[in-house]
Amino acid sequence: MTVNLPRGQWVYNRAMTSASVVRVRIPPLLDVATYLSLVVMSGLALSGTDDLQTQLKLLGLCAIYGLLYRFIFRGGIYEKRPALYFGVQWVVLVLLLFVKVSSSDSLSFLFLFASIHAALVLTRRVAVFWVMTYYLTVSAAVLITRGSAGLFAVAFYFVTYIVCGVFGTILQQAELAREHNQQLVEELQSTQKKLQELAVVDERNRLARDLHDSVKQQVFAISMQLGAAKMALSESDKAYASVTQAERLAQQAGAELTTLIHELRPPSLDRKDLSTALKEHVLEWSRQNEIEVEAKVEEELSASVNVEQALFRVAQEALSNVARHSKASMVSVSLAAENDEVVLTIKDNGTGFDLNNARKGMGLDSMSERLESVGGRLDVFSQRKMGTRIVARVGRS
Repeated sequence: MTVNLPRGQWVYNRAMTSASVVRVRIPPLLDVATYLSLVVMSGLALSGTDDLQTQLKLLGLCAIYGLLYRFIFRGGIYEKRPALYFGVQWVVLVLLLFVKVSSSDSLSFLFLFASIHAALVLTRRVAVFWVMTYYLTVSAAVLITRGSAGLFAVAFYFVTYIVCGVFGTILQQAELAREHNQQLVEELQSTQKKLQELAVVDERNRLARDLHDSVKQQVFAISMQLGAAKMALSESDKAYASVTQAERLAQQAGAELTTLIHELRPPSLDRKDLSTALKEHVLEWSRQNEIEVEAKVEEELSASVNVEQALFRVAQEALSNVARHSKASMVSVSLAAENDEVVLTIKDNGTGFDLNNARKGMGLDSMSERLESVGGRLDVFSQRKMGTRIVARVGRS
């Protein structure tokens, strides 16, 4: 089973994500603003003290904050236990507040970005909890250090944290809308591609019907008329040889036209998927050629119309070669999905052949070109008296 992971930084399965997390991309501008604020604010704090030990503590805590953001938050690891991540970040920020510097407000500024991060990636109720926690922490620090003189700052922070929470929520909604629009665009492109493929198939079907109903009937009529003319002539007549040659050419043209019509519209794929059509064709081929077949065909393979037609044609050509050249008594046919590819394998226990001296009439070039036209490839393995194995691989889309 293939699991499609979301784009960007996400590396965890959705089932491992906490219910309080809203999975969204981290906007690049928010990344830049976070790192820039960390550098600027730590620089301002450093400029307010000359004590080396204090500076080292400050740099160490700022580094921890930045590393947690870069590898835990940006890496998506926080999604499994968001409370643990934001709790650790809160502890780091609180420790920064205890570092004795003259410009402590610069360190309080980092709480604002933590609030934006919480509002961006958490559900509304959980985000409100963390924004209020950050606000109350900074307010408590202000009141402890300034007393009643810090009430104005507390009121100002109240409005600021509300704005940060709203801003983070708006970013979250914008990212969710962007991802939804991207998904719609991809679905639209996929639908457009399928419609184009169906349009090509419809046009080929129309052309096949027109050739069958008009040109083929006229060629058949010409062949009948030439046959009647030949019956009216004797072998001694001068026109007999010309009429015979014309009749042979008309019959050959009719046969080639029939092949062309079948190329345009494989009757076995009409209103059937590849798996069903291939199984029916293999059973009929086995009955007609009296060769035992072991078929392992995976059901409900999803592939484009062009890919299905190409693989079906390769199977037809390969089995035809087995019947004409291999003298095999047993053939195995398998059709399966491997990763993002559909793989068709046909193996016989016949006489085999020398790949370097393979006759062009065996159709290997035709099969290879047919697969290349849909982005696939053909691998052929054969040795004299060891049988032949043909493997066709092509992407599903």
